[in-house]
Amino acid sequence: MRLQQQVMKMIRRWQGGAMPSVHIDQTLEGGLAKYGIGAVLCDEQGTIRAVNHHFEALCGFNRSELVGRPAPALRSGIYTSTLLDSVLAGIEQHGLWQGRLYSRHKSGRLLAEQLTICRYQAAESLLLCLVGLSQQEQMPAQLEQQGVRMLDPLTGLLDRPGFYAELEQCCSHGMPFGLLSLDLKNFCQINTQFDHHTGDVLLQQLAERLRLLVGSRELIGRVGGDGFALLLPGLSSESQLQEWSEQVLRELHRAFDVGPRKLRLSGTLAGALWPRDGDDHHQLLRHADVALFEARRQQRDYFCFSAQMLDRIAHRERMQKELMDAISKNEIELAYQPIWDNRLGRVAKLEALARWTHREWGVISPVEFIPLAEQSGLIQAMGEKLLARACQDLKQLQAMGYDWLQISINRSTLEFNTLNPDGRDWLDVLHQHELAPSSFIFEITESIFMEGHEDHLQRIRALRSAGCLIAIDDFGTGFSALNYLRLYPMDLVKIDRSFVQQIPGHTQDRLLLKGLIDIVHNLGMQLVVEGIEREEQQAFICSQGCAYTQGFLFSKPLAWADLMSYLRHHHPVVETGQACEPTPMLAI
Repeated sequence: MRLQQQVMKMIRRWQGGAMPSVHIDQTLEGGLAKYGIGAVLCDEQGTIRAVNHHFEALCGFNRSELVGRPAPALRSGIYTSTLLDSVLAGIEQHGLWQGRLYSRHKSGRLLAEQLTICRYQAAESLLLCLVGLSQQEQMPAQLEQQGVRMLDPLTGLLDRPGFYAELEQCCSHGMPFGLLSLDLKNFCQINTQFDHHTGDVLLQQLAERLRLLVGSRELIGRVGGDGFALLLPGLSSESQLQEWSEQVLRELHRAFDVGPRKLRLSGTLAGALWPRDGDDHHQLLRHADVALFEARRQQRDYFCFSAQMLDRIAHRERMQKELMDAISKNEIELAYQPIWDNRLGRVAKLEALARWTHREWGVISPVEFIPLAEQSGLIQAMGEKLLARACQDLKQLQAMGYDWLQISINRSTLEFNTLNPDGRDWLDVLHQHELAPSSFIFEITESIFMEGHEDHLQRIRALRSAGCLIAIDDFGTGFSALNYLRLYPMDLVKIDRSFVQQIPGHTQDRLLLKGLIDIVHNLGMQLVVEGIEREEQQAFICSQGCAYTQGFLFSKPLAWADLMSYLRHHHPVVETGQACEPTPMLAI
């Protein structure tokens, strides 16, 4: 008698009786051992209840890794959630279902399984699956052409559809797990600096490290060109997810050997917990993406999703809308902080600073709304209006007799990068208000120079050629390199307040600041030292020959009416339009 006929005869005999659950494993082993056929008992949701040893050998997993989890074909990432419905419908109509399904071996390779599935009456209604391997173990070309999901060919991990299918299955069973999303930073630079083969080797080595780290029960997917995701069963707390994130980051930051080179990677991790952070797998993924965005925004290595995060995002979205309205209604105002000329003993410049007072929230810190304007693309519209406002105010100051004052105004990296190479957009605004370009100082951040674009140098030269002055703002806080001062023509260097907080008492800070001052002066540029709050700080700065200082010792940023009072007190204007001699109070 042929093997198939013998197996079918056994199935019909089993269908006619009822076997207690306690004897299920014995039945699967003893009844099928001589045929060399794998056997699996599942419930109607596809969750495995028992397997025999031959099935363990076929799929590579041991019994403890299979029982209680979906059948391998259901979590292979190849089939949709409707597969089980089709199998059950076939059993109801014909008494059994036969066909070939593609599963994944524990190693990740595909298996073509020949299955016979029928009902098995034990203490409860179960499905008996008899499994044998087809001669053809490779994915047929026609299935591949139909878009059937496969492993990622480069790393051997699940591809994105496969991982998401596994995620959907795990969510349907309700058991807790953690989800980690890993996004590599600046990975494209590796392909540019070296070659794509180097990038591929790095991805393969990272995939192998993640495999070894999480073991066999966890799932890993390559869900983007430089993105990975990990599904970690049994995790139910943020502290557990935090521990896993630290392990992943350690593996990521450890040097990789790529031929003769040792290369390092960096990345951003985000976590979410099931079922706490989602109603389904789609929402869980969205919330993990939200956490990833927050981690990038705050420049953190890891961020775990929380309900409070949604509140903050909702608040930020509302603030963005309110900011847009405030810009359109000219509700963003300017305050001016005096910059003191130490040689002449008077105010020489005014730094224009954006201020926003919301009708409901009150005063909103620039630290909060300026980055929001940059991230949302509103910074250009806001910058255009503030430049026009500064021109109007300077024009009025000149009419009052303060014609020596200059306005210093910050321009964001985005504004600078989109400026015409000849500086026309900014210069046109000055010309419209009949102001000399020499009355304006444009402050830019040193991070602009990291990009090294020739266009940046062209813009700077165009603005300076027209008569404008260019200042590096907050020098020393970012990607400082004194080489920038040599390569880019600057007029002013603004030293950040962090350099003066402990002078003159702190010897190292004093020597460092003195060195910076000497270098800037030797390059033919002038200094504005920010953050001066005490007389002894001002005395030291003046002793070093610094031209300009700025800080609360002189004045906080002033609204227009307060600025008028300040100027009238320190520099009263006579009827001829000329200012009287400056008061000596701060001319140290």
